[in-house]
Amino acid sequence: MDARVICAYLLMRRDTRREQGSFCHRAMVTKNTQLLFCVGGWQTGWHYATIEAMGNFWEKERSNMGAVYREELSANARKLIEQLLSLPQGWVTAAALAESIGVSRRTVLRELPAVEQWMQAAGAHFVRNPGKGLLLDEAPERRDALRTQLNSGDRKELSRAERRQQLLTRLLSEQEPCKTAVLARALGVSESTLSADLDELETKLHPYRVEMFRRPGVGVWLQGDASSYRRVVSALLRSSMPEKELAEVLCGRMPENEIFSTLLDTKTAEKVWAVLQQFEQEEQLHLPDAGFLALAIHCTLTIQQLRQGGDKGSAPRGLRPAGNHAARLVAALNRAFGLTLPPEEAQYLELYLAAYLGAEDPWGSAQEMELRNLEAALIREMEKALHTDLSGYTSLRDDLYCHLRPMLLRVEQNIRTENPQLDTIRTAYPGLWKAIRTACDAVQQQFVLPAISDAEAAYLAMHFGAVLEQNAMFRLRLRVVVACPLGMGSSRFLASRLGNEFPSLQVEGCCSVRELNAADLRRRKIDFIISTVPLELDYPAVCISPSLLEPDRAVLKDAITQYSQNRAEPEPAVQPVQDAPHAGSKLQYYARLTRSMTGLLEHLTIQPVKAPGSRAALIHAAAQLFCPQEADARLVEQQLRRRETLGDTYIKSLYALLLHCRTSAVKDCRLGYLQAQPPVYEPGRIVLGALVLLAPDDGNGVPVEVMQNVSGQLIETPRLMEALLTSVCIRM
Repeated sequence: MDARVICAYLLMRRDTRREQGSFCHRAMVTKNTQLLFCVGGWQTGWHYATIEAMGNFWEKERSNMGAVYREELSANARKLIEQLLSLPQGWVTAAALAESIGVSRRTVLRELPAVEQWMQAAGAHFVRNPGKGLLLDEAPERRDALRTQLNSGDRKELSRAERRQQLLTRLLSEQEPCKTAVLARALGVSESTLSADLDELETKLHPYRVEMFRRPGVGVWLQGDASSYRRVVSALLRSSMPEKELAEVLCGRMPENEIFSTLLDTKTAEKVWAVLQQFEQEEQLHLPDAGFLALAIHCTLTIQQLRQGGDKGSAPRGLRPAGNHAARLVAALNRAFGLTLPPEEAQYLELYLAAYLGAEDPWGSAQEMELRNLEAALIREMEKALHTDLSGYTSLRDDLYCHLRPMLLRVEQNIRTENPQLDTIRTAYPGLWKAIRTACDAVQQQFVLPAISDAEAAYLAMHFGAVLEQNAMFRLRLRVVVACPLGMGSSRFLASRLGNEFPSLQVEGCCSVRELNAADLRRRKIDFIISTVPLELDYPAVCISPSLLEPDRAVLKDAITQYSQNRAEPEPAVQPVQDAPHAGSKLQYYARLTRSMTGLLEHLTIQPVKAPGSRAALIHAAAQLFCPQEADARLVEQQLRRRETLGDTYIKSLYALLLHCRTSAVKDCRLGYLQAQPPVYEPGRIVLGALVLLAPDDGNGVPVEVMQNVSGQLIETPRLMEALLTSVCIRM
C-alpha cells in the first residue's frame, strides 16, 4: 500500500476519534521531522513523508474520499445524516433516530458505519457512545456547510424498476462475478435491498433460460447460452426505453442512456437500423413498431456476439438466396457487416418474420378452422370468468383471429415478446388479468398448446379490455327515446344532433308521440323521453326544440345530471329495438322497404319558390309540390299547418324548415327541397328553403323508418344539404 494513503488514513482516524480515546493507530514524530507508523502495536514497516507534504496530501485525499462516500450512501443513510444535521446538538439514541425517519432501529444500526465513514471523510466530529447514543458535535454554521456538502452532486434517486434495470445491466455486461457489496454501493442501497432485487431478477430470468448464481465470498454472475443472453438483453433494452424516445429509436437515433450505451454498440446498431429500413422498402413490407424494434435489437446483438467471438459464421444451408423475405434479409446483413450469419439465426429470422407478417403455407384450411375454434373457446372462457355476454361484438372475433395467428407461431417457436403494459394491466385491472390468465390456461390445456406467456396474455387482455370499456360506457349512458308528433323528421334530426353533442346519452329510438307507451319504455329501461312537444304521459320527459338551441342544451344538461344521480347502479344494457316495428315477414318488410326507397328516388324534386315572403308561402308551395290535385294539396297544407302548431320546424343548422307529415294524399315516400328566392327573413333567423318529407298514412311503419333515415342522413352528411342548396331545379 502507498505510504501516503496509509498516512492519510491514520491521520484521519486519529483526528476524528480523538475524543473517544480509542487509539489503535499511533504516530510518532522523529527528530528529523519524519513520521514512523505502527498499526495496532505491530510494526509493519518504515514509511517516511514530510509533514508539509502530508498536510497538502491529506486535504486532497479527504475531499476525494468524501465524494466517494457521498456516492456510496444509501437512501436510509442519507436520511440519517440529514436528520442528525437538523437535530439540536445533543445525544440522541438509535431508537429515537429510527422513529424520526420511519425505519427500524436495526436499520439505523446497519447504516451507522456508512454514516460514520461519511462524517469522518467530511471532517465532522461524530461520536458514538454505547451508553449515551450518538452525538454530532458541530456548530450550526458548520452543520449548514455539511448539509451543502451532502447535497452537492446528488444523484437522482432511482425507482425500484430503474434500479433493477441498472442491476441487470451491470450483471449482463460483466465477464466476472460481481461482489454484492460493490453492487450495493454502486446502486446506493443496502445489501438486504440488493438481495431482494436479485431474488426478483432471478425469477424474471428463469423463462429466458438464464441462470443466476450467488456464492458468498465470490459474488453474483449469470450463465446461459448466447441466444438466451440476446433475449434477455433485448427485453431489457425495450423495457428501459421511455415512450417519448420510441419514435427516435425507430428512426435509428439511439437514446443517450446508460443501458443502451452499455449493452449496444451504437455504430453497429445504427447500421442495422439502416439495413432493416431499406429491407422494408425493397420488400414493400411494414413491420409493426414493436416488431421492428425487437428485430433490430436482436440483429445488433447477434452481430456483436459474432464479432466478439471472432467467428464470421458459416454459410447457411437449405436457405436459397432469394427464396423468401428472411433469406434476403440475411443476405443484406451479411453484405453490410462482412459476416455470415449461422443457419440457426437464418431460421430464427424466417420464423420471426412469419410470426409478424404471416406465413405463406404453414396455415391451411384445417388450421384456419382450428384458429376459429380457439378464438371461440377463448371468448367462451372469458364470458364464463367475467359473467358477461360478449357474443354481440363481431369486431372482437375479427381482432382476436388476426392476433392469434402470429401469436401461436411465436408461442410454438418460443419467440418471446415483451409487453410494456403488462404491469399496468396486472395492477390497474386485476379482474381482467385474472380472467384472461384463467382463459389462457384453459385453452392451452384444451388445445394442447405450449405455455402462453404473461406478455402474450396481456396483449389478449387488451382486446377484451377495449370491448369491456365500450360496454361499460354503454351501460353508464342514459337511455333515451326521441319523440315528435309524427315520429318522422324532427325526431331523427334531433337524435342525430344528440348523438354528436351529448355522448352521455344513448338514443334507443325515434317514434311519434302516439306510439309512446309507458309500460314498454319501462321494459326497455328507458331513463327519460326527449320530446319536441309537451307530453301528457306518466313518464320522465323533457321538452326541447328540434333546433337544439342554447336554452335546450341547458335543459338537457340539467336532466342528465338529475337522472344520472337517480340511477344508483348502471342497469344491464339491452339491445336496441327497431325504431318502428314493422308487420309481416322479412320478405314483406324488404319488399315494402324497396318500394319506399324507389318511390322516394323516382319523385325526388328540387325547385325554387319565387319571392315567397313568408313561412306560409313556403308551406303552400310544399303542399303543391307532390299533389297536382287541388283536394290533395289542400289536405297536405292543412296537415303541415297542424304540424306547425305542435312545435317549431325551423332547423337552425340547415337554415331551413322541416315540413313533414303523414298523409293519405301520397301513396309512398316523397322527398323534396324548396329553394327560397330570395330567402325568407324572420326575427333572428334566415330561411333559405324548406325540406319537404311526406309519408303515406297507411299504418305501415316502413315508410316512416325510411324518412327517419333520410332526415338523419341530411344532418349527418353536410354535403347532401349543400347539394340541395346549390342544385338546379330537378323533377324526377
